[in-house]
Amino acid sequence: MRPRDAGGTVIDGKRARIADWVRRWNADLTRFVERRGRSRADAQDLAQEVYLRLLRTNLIDLIEEPQAYLYRMASNVAAEWRQRAHESKPHSADELDLLLETRTPEFRVDEAQNQARFHAALDSLDVMVRAVVFLKLREGMTNEEIAHHLGVTKRMVRRHLVTGYAELRARLISE
Repeated sequence: MRPRDAGGTVIDGKRARIADWVRRWNADLTRFVERRGRSRADAQDLAQEVYLRLLRTNLIDLIEEPQAYLYRMASNVAAEWRQRAHESKPHSADELDLLLETRTPEFRVDEAQNQARFHAALDSLDVMVRAVVFLKLREGMTNEEIAHHLGVTKRMVRRHLVTGYAELRARLISE
């Protein structure tokens, strides 16, 4: 039986290998980057960049030690990001304040309405599904951390996430 993604689509060999690596090492890779001075959000972005680069390569079958390769790649990507950040022009506080002021009242109303729709959709989920989605999105917990916190298996966490995301998507798109 060939591997499938969350939507049921068959995944090719390269994508299946990368998906397996994500499942096995993403949490550790993200913590690895985070311990080196990155925020959790930056660490997650950097890990995502590593996987995107892997998807672009045609030499994935030549990788003998995938975990070591991921960590080396993450170190290189982090160094590139540091270099770009160092070379970028810093913004003054006045420039940032000006950007914030350009948000129109209409934008703020739309943003508030979108947040209200999202919270209403979230509140309509089954209690356990809502708890899993909340811990994932709001607390930034890994599937393993959520499983431990709620006393369920990682498999159940994945199932609840798939269910929750699908229900949220359906409710938000239908409105």
